Amino acid sequence: ATCIFSLAIDDSTEENGCLRYVPGSGLSRKLRQHAPLASSRDEGHALTIELDESKGDVEKIAPCKRGSITVHDEFVIHGSSGNKCPDRQRRTYVLAYRPKTVVDAERKLGFTHSHNDEVNWDTFNDGEERKK
Repeated sequence: ATCIFSLAIDDSTEENGCLRYVPGSGLSRKLRQHAPLASSRDEGHALTIELDESKGDVEKIAPCKRGSITVHDEFVIHGSSGNKCPDRQRRTYVLAYRPKTVVDAERKLGFTHSHNDEVNWDTFNDGEERKK
């Protein structure tokens, strides 16, 4: 089992990049392939995923008031967009539990969990190397 708790330090809205998720996407208990949003680590660390509405992938938003908590499983497709508000922050405190088997599976797909992970950010092919 995995569990992610996110505490909203500030109000989180669609405009300042609240959590987005795909309902039901965690039912398969499989991690989907992600791709880097930027072309190098210097440009950004964000990942993206292709959604397929024909397979039921419908993105929903989860705005939260300051002090609210969201809880979800690691297998749920989730993320947040950039903050488009020049005058409002969107700070969140995240506590995540993932067993080693899930962390290992994520790293094979190219996810990182710290700056100690060895990833070739220029090609983002580290996940392929770990599968060998």
